[in-house]
Amino acid sequence: MWFNPTPTNMTALLVVALAIVSLYMVLRKRYDSNVPFLFYAVALMFADWAERPVEPAIMLGGFGMILLLRFEFMGAGFTKLIAFFANLGLCTIIWIMLSEVGS
Repeated sequence: MWFNPTPTNMTALLVVALAIVSLYMVLRKRYDSNVPFLFYAVALMFADWAERPVEPAIMLGGFGMILLLRFEFMGAGFTKLIAFFANLGLCTIIWIMLSEVGS
């Protein structure tokens, strides 16, 4: 596996960096942050522009979990479960984008 530094690959790495910042925000329980929303907006635009599709179920599922964390008041256990699924969605998107950069 090698890295080809094309503009599309460099933009993908910037989107991945934003995903890592979003992951950090969710891991630190800063659920009121708008960074994850910014990531999903940028990731959606990038996937459409670069023609590197991410599975819609992963993208929409992760976005739905972030929305639940941001706008719902839940118990501690249910919040941890939703945060786990939000992190899982972010990690999956990072994995998919990095695998496309390396190929």
